[in-house]
Amino acid sequence: MKIGIDIDGTITHPSSCFNYMNKYLGTTIDFANAAEYELHTYTDMEQIEFWEFMVKSGHESGIYRESLPQDLVKEHLWQLRKHYSLHYVTARSEAVRPVTEEWIKQHELPLDSLIMTGSHDKVQVVRDLSLDLFMEDRLENALQIAEETSIPVILFDAPYNRKSLPSGIVRVNTWDEAVQEIHKFAPTR
Repeated sequence: MKIGIDIDGTITHPSSCFNYMNKYLGTTIDFANAAEYELHTYTDMEQIEFWEFMVKSGHESGIYRESLPQDLVKEHLWQLRKHYSLHYVTARSEAVRPVTEEWIKQHELPLDSLIMTGSHDKVQVVRDLSLDLFMEDRLENALQIAEETSIPVILFDAPYNRKSLPSGIVRVNTWDEAVQEIHKFAPTR
């Protein structure tokens, strides 16, 4: 089985980006009540202006460099890799590939491939890699992948994605729960 895994909010703790913004950009985001996924909505900037600022100021790389992994993600990913191929599929741009690869090495995470889409549209990557399951935290991505590819999606719970889910998407709170769901779809050999 081939598993697609988002990075931010799935491998990393979903509060990481918000904590970075509070620390370095002067925002006061209460993660427990963060109803919006898009970071620019917590500023007075439009999305394009926000990301231009983040790139030019070095904050985009900073967010990714300082993100914390979710509890037990390393152990679970290594166990999963014994049975499945793991493909990290992120909306990050190619410009931050070195920071992303450095972070993966620093946290000693396994992977079979790293695909930097540069956008939230991951459906074509799912098709190109013939993925059997996808793990995500952004609700819109999960819905699009489930609807357009018919593969199961595991959605990592976060305040910004708490809406009702259609069949084909399973909400989990931890990597322990995620692995249990993966084994329901494809028991280990």
